[in-house]
Amino acid sequence: MADIGAAGDQTNVKTMELPSFWRFTWGFWSGATRVKAWAFTSLIMILVATSVTLVYAVNVWQKHFFDALQQHHIQDIYASIIKLIALLAAVALVGVAQNAARMGLQVEWRRWVADRLIRRWMSDRTYYKLTVASGECDNPEARMTEDARLALEPVIDLSIGFLHAVLSAGAFLGVLALVGGALHYEVGGLTLNLPFGFVIVALLYAAAMSSLSYFVGRPLIAAVQEKNQSEASLRYELTRVRESAESIALICGDDEERRTLLGASDSLIARWWRIIAAQSSLIGLVNANVVILPLVPLVFGASKFIADGMSLGDLIQVAAAFVQVQMALNWIMDNFIRLAEWRASANRVMEMVGNMDCLDAGLGGAEGGSIKVTRDDGDTLRLENVIVRRDDGAVVIHEAENIIHRGDRVMVSGESGAGKSTLIRAIAGLWPWGQGEIIIPRAWSVMFLPQSPYLPLGTLRAAVAYPRAADEITVREASDALRAVGLEQFVERLDEEDRWDRILSGGERQRIAFARVLLSKPDLVVMDEATSALDEESQSRVMITFMEALPRASAISVAHRPSLAAFHNRTMSLRRVGDGVKLVSDRQRMPRYAPKWRWLEDIGLAHDIADPRSARTL
Repeated sequence: MADIGAAGDQTNVKTMELPSFWRFTWGFWSGATRVKAWAFTSLIMILVATSVTLVYAVNVWQKHFFDALQQHHIQDIYASIIKLIALLAAVALVGVAQNAARMGLQVEWRRWVADRLIRRWMSDRTYYKLTVASGECDNPEARMTEDARLALEPVIDLSIGFLHAVLSAGAFLGVLALVGGALHYEVGGLTLNLPFGFVIVALLYAAAMSSLSYFVGRPLIAAVQEKNQSEASLRYELTRVRESAESIALICGDDEERRTLLGASDSLIARWWRIIAAQSSLIGLVNANVVILPLVPLVFGASKFIADGMSLGDLIQVAAAFVQVQMALNWIMDNFIRLAEWRASANRVMEMVGNMDCLDAGLGGAEGGSIKVTRDDGDTLRLENVIVRRDDGAVVIHEAENIIHRGDRVMVSGESGAGKSTLIRAIAGLWPWGQGEIIIPRAWSVMFLPQSPYLPLGTLRAAVAYPRAADEITVREASDALRAVGLEQFVERLDEEDRWDRILSGGERQRIAFARVLLSKPDLVVMDEATSALDEESQSRVMITFMEALPRASAISVAHRPSLAAFHNRTMSLRRVGDGVKLVSDRQRMPRYAPKWRWLEDIGLAHDIADPRSARTL
């Protein structure tokens, strides 16, 4: 993303090092949740240590059992069976407790990360800025849900596995050293003595298998990351078609959308084949290891057993310990696929964090690097030295200075692409890129009316009350607002839950937006094509209702309909001057519809307004 303080000074997430996943998530263990986090972590560590101890106990049991079997001691065999049942019960109990603690830690850690991501995404309207900025933060909802889950849950699982592997390696290397002892081989008439021979064999075997697994599985990391990206892209394309279904159907865009979707699907399948190729090689190595592994200690220990250097129980105990050591030392090989999945998901989450960091760095970097929207104790809205840029630093509007008084109804005009919508978004605090200051009276409340109003899920009353809660307005208030904007047919359905964003037409949704204005009674209403879906009669109705209900409210509008100018008393024009766009004119006129214009005289703002007797003839 660009440092918007100066055009051309580029700082984007591609060239910026991604934030550290560990630094971002470590706050769970170091912040306000540290007591809970360390309680879960300590419990898991104790349970893992207990689990390894029980596995070691089973290994010792194997020695006693096979020794008793070799010596035909039937009573010892029965006693061993009873001990095994007790050990199995303890293993099961510890396993249940460890699973509960593991999942509890995963859930609480995910709650903490989700809370941090959502708060960061929703703060300072970052969710909006990311959609209009030129970064690469596609599918933030998938990054905060599925990718976050895949980035967090395996960390706990893999950490437990790693701790188990370390403890097991220490315990069972001890068994190989103490029980297995030295190995002796005759090579060319010479006797080769290997002190702690089983330990040496185990380490060499583990090193060879881990190295092979790394080189065989290395391509899998990039393949998994590309596959996850394709999965997210296909979900996005499918969601886009679903949300734009009516528009696509009306213009018969089925074939083009089908080509796009099939292309995204083909790309995903191609990347899946890369994973299949890489994973197949790795699985082949793993399967070969499963077959060979139990035989290795038996082959190396056979001569010592035959020479009565160790009992059958010793050999079985060493063989079992050898397998445990290999499972521990080959932990990376066994978990390579999960590590690849984790890394890919963690990168996607941190790309989102990096985009948000980049956005903050760009807006807060250089002095004057963003448009400041401030409040004061005055009673006029002022634009002072406002320069509007795109997020890549390119200037949209070179100069904008103006004063808007209470009660002014201002139409922003200009040719297409001049930056009208961008300017009013800046006034509404939605567009930070640029410099200068927009000063809004502290006492003024501001409401923004977009071309496509948002309707939340729930009842129609919730949609009318938004962004307030539904129970903050009465049924009577909501009914009056609906009748005022011409939606009286929906009064009886106010407390009916439905997908109102689909049921209501574009014009009806725009009327809902005006009903919200009547209920909220803002001091400043900023409208961007807010009546574009209404016919002329409906437009006149909502605008006259707005003017009569809120005569002291100021309004700033962008619209292409000439008829809307009749409801405004001023015009601000954006015109191309040389290489840029400037706010160059500010005509004042009396609106055709001014039923309550006289209050202007009472507060001394009836300056440069035509004779009221001719107001309705303009």
